[in-house]
Amino acid sequence: MSTRAGVVVDTGLRSGPENIRFDRAQWRAAQDAETPVCHVRFHRYRPTVALGAFETAGHALRAEYCRDRGIAMVRRVSGGAAVYLDPEQLCWTLTLSRPAAWGEGNLADWLAGLCEAAASALQALGVDAVFVPPNDIEVAGRKLGSGFLALSDSALLFQGSLLLAHDTETMMKALRVPTEKLTPDGVRSARGRFATLREAGVDVALPALERHMLDAWTGLLGVEFGAKVEVMPEDMSVDEADTAPAGNREEELHSWYQSLVNTPGGVLYVCLRLSERGDTLQQAEFAGGVQLYPTHLFTSLSSWLVSTPVAWLDEHVDEFFRAYPHDLLGFTIEDLRHGLHLALDRYAQQAQFALTREQANTLMVHAPAPLSAADVVNAASVMLLSYCAKPPWCKGRHREGCPDCGLCEVSEAYRLAHERGMRVVTITDFEHLEKTLGELRAQGTRAYVGMCCRHCYLKREYAFRAAGIPAVLMDIAGPNCCELQQEDLAYAGEFQAQAYLDLEVLRKVMRRVPPVTQNTS
Repeated sequence: MSTRAGVVVDTGLRSGPENIRFDRAQWRAAQDAETPVCHVRFHRYRPTVALGAFETAGHALRAEYCRDRGIAMVRRVSGGAAVYLDPEQLCWTLTLSRPAAWGEGNLADWLAGLCEAAASALQALGVDAVFVPPNDIEVAGRKLGSGFLALSDSALLFQGSLLLAHDTETMMKALRVPTEKLTPDGVRSARGRFATLREAGVDVALPALERHMLDAWTGLLGVEFGAKVEVMPEDMSVDEADTAPAGNREEELHSWYQSLVNTPGGVLYVCLRLSERGDTLQQAEFAGGVQLYPTHLFTSLSSWLVSTPVAWLDEHVDEFFRAYPHDLLGFTIEDLRHGLHLALDRYAQQAQFALTREQANTLMVHAPAPLSAADVVNAASVMLLSYCAKPPWCKGRHREGCPDCGLCEVSEAYRLAHERGMRVVTITDFEHLEKTLGELRAQGTRAYVGMCCRHCYLKREYAFRAAGIPAVLMDIAGPNCCELQQEDLAYAGEFQAQAYLDLEVLRKVMRRVPPVTQNTS
């Protein structure tokens, strides 16, 4: 590979909107360039939450907390999940025009190569850093940095950051779903999940750290970086940054049929509208903390599916992906199809349980096809309850069982379950959940119903999935450990606030549970 010249800029510490404007200007310049050019911009952020290109603000961040504390909310050019950025992180934006001239590769190849180069720069400083797919740089299993891509036929953009230090508390409060791995070890403690360069003993000035990064990318790309170029804001063509979208559009989507699918590449969200008879998909929209090519793939798929008969949906999805070149990082076409079918099932769940559309959206169903939510409930013989739905004053809050005092929703849930001869288990902490699911599996339990807040479900979904038992879970309303940033207390079974069961949904679902004489475990 012949050596090409690279341009280096350091724009220093700036606000989130300023940095995003620079990123967009750099991205446009790379797309417009007629010859292969590499441009690297180092920068740092004043406190900012940066959404991924395809994320929905309501799913990813706590807007009220951010506004109250002056934390900017912006949208990155690149995909992936939302991140919290502050002055104690070194960030970069690397662009390549005409990426085919620099080498062949898909999203995973490019991300692995660029992140591995960044890790090698840290290794040169004595840090035992490694790349962990799909997009993390870790030290001894703890996250030190991450990278994200945007890719078009004419340009590539690679954004990333390294933690000099880490304000874990603010991160946990600003992000609605903390960026944790979908593994048991990854959810145990958000604070223990991160490493920093200062903890690793790296004591170099930022220019020296940047030079190590450039040397690593030189080896990968065959580009020769010269001295930094002093570029002032007025020297760059910029436009207004996209702030995190909120308000009317998200409020509209909230009333559509919804689903979520947890994947190794991030959480996928699907929202759709159906005809009155439920036989035609009028409109579908996709979002998530994922990375994909091309950047307009979700919008193109949405347009393709407008007015699709539900009976032809799978065929139309297949036709789209046969016609459109695509690259999905960490998720698959089947994940998208699964999300569509989960959202479609909401229509049937409305009728099966006499729910409103919003109530149907609160159900989380684990069941292999062709089992419906009604089939699962009809076979359920066990009810799982979260202890956080019991009042803090209840002496049985952290115990199995219920004193049946009639003073809270949990008492009513126990009554409804016992009325049908069901076994009821109050889940007191995460280890208890795993143990209980294991016991139910060993006992051959056919199905169960349960209550779990959606945020905790997202982080613990792998445990429900691993159990392999059909289940219908109902969302818990009110204060929860994720909203109150007390995940660590909840994990240990020490969360003190009280959440609330939606008794109307619970009663409607439980009407479909037959007496225990018709159930077998």
